[in-house]
Amino acid sequence: MNRYSVIAFNHHSTGIKNLDEVFVDESVLGERLQAIKTELNAKGLMYLGTCNRMEFFVSSSTAITQTQVGKVLHILHPEWKAEKVEKFTKSALLYTGEAAVKHVFNVASSLDSLVVGEREIITQMRNAYDWSHAQGLTDDFIRILMRKTIETAKKVYTDTKIAEKPVSVMSLACRKLQEWRVSSNSRVIMVGAGQTADVLVKYLSKHGFNKFAVFNRTLKHANELAAKYSSIEAHSLKDLENYTGGFDILITCVQSAKPIVDKALFEKIRMGDTNMKTIVDLGLPFNVDKEVAGLPNVQSVSTADIEAVAKENLEGRKSEMSAADTIIANAIEEYYKDIQGRKIEIAMSVVPQQVHKLREQAMTSVFSKEIEALSPDSKEVLEKVVDYLEKKYISIPMQLAKEILLNPEVYS
Repeated sequence: MNRYSVIAFNHHSTGIKNLDEVFVDESVLGERLQAIKTELNAKGLMYLGTCNRMEFFVSSSTAITQTQVGKVLHILHPEWKAEKVEKFTKSALLYTGEAAVKHVFNVASSLDSLVVGEREIITQMRNAYDWSHAQGLTDDFIRILMRKTIETAKKVYTDTKIAEKPVSVMSLACRKLQEWRVSSNSRVIMVGAGQTADVLVKYLSKHGFNKFAVFNRTLKHANELAAKYSSIEAHSLKDLENYTGGFDILITCVQSAKPIVDKALFEKIRMGDTNMKTIVDLGLPFNVDKEVAGLPNVQSVSTADIEAVAKENLEGRKSEMSAADTIIANAIEEYYKDIQGRKIEIAMSVVPQQVHKLREQAMTSVFSKEIEALSPDSKEVLEKVVDYLEKKYISIPMQLAKEILLNPEVYS
């Protein structure tokens, strides 16, 4: 457990309105995360970025310190002055050891989410691990932590009512559209073609919306989304500034360190249309420049605007949080044994090589003369016996060590 640390910038500590400053453009993110891993002398690192958090899960032989948090921020943002690094260092939450593992379980189980009970976070955690692994950042201890994390989150969702009548940031945004009585005949521009976009298109389609233009950095993903719905036009994001199809609703849901839609671009694609325009900004962080919300005939909703509704949602789910806490506490106890078992596997990984070395020494040196005198059939039988014993000698001590770990009272 002591090898785990978590550095967290989230809606609790940093605040959603300030989180957009912490995120880094994805074009440099992988390179900077590699530098962070080196700086922390970490064996494994996983990066998680959502609309209400940016966190680093670290596997290292030593716990992370608050001083190192400042170094992480300096690597993420080399352009920042010392005062700004210090400001955000103070806003970071730092967890180590068992507290770090508990925090990861809480995040995946949505107990730490802006909207408690939303299920999207478990997929976001999986995707974050897959991406970090593809970047060569993770290690075996991060892998088994994620395996137990997903298992625990599923148990929380299954065995409690924490996610009953599921509410999410997306559903709350859709509720806002209903409050504004936005016409289902509206033309919708969607920036982003990921899971969030898919859910929103599905939701809006059920409510009669059938005019979508999806723009995405990777045209392939936009085409994949368009293939699922007959009402979607697919475009590359770079073509947004030249789009002349008009819109009534602009929905954004992509990760970008800087706003994708500024005032100039918004006015260009608006093409002088003075009718009311609706903006739903679910970006990571904000995709639409804050200046746009102040323009005439613009109504907008973002993650920050949903916080009040999220608090009401939390009040309605408090009764289930105690049951979820119990599940997580039990999972931590189980995970402690998982970690100990993995340490035994690592420590005993040399056993197969040592046993094989003894086998070779016995066959080719110690008993070589006796074996040479045997008939071919006898040699074959001997080989089978030795192979069998070698495999058993490898597995028995490892199984016994795990048995002692799991049932120490039996061997005390």
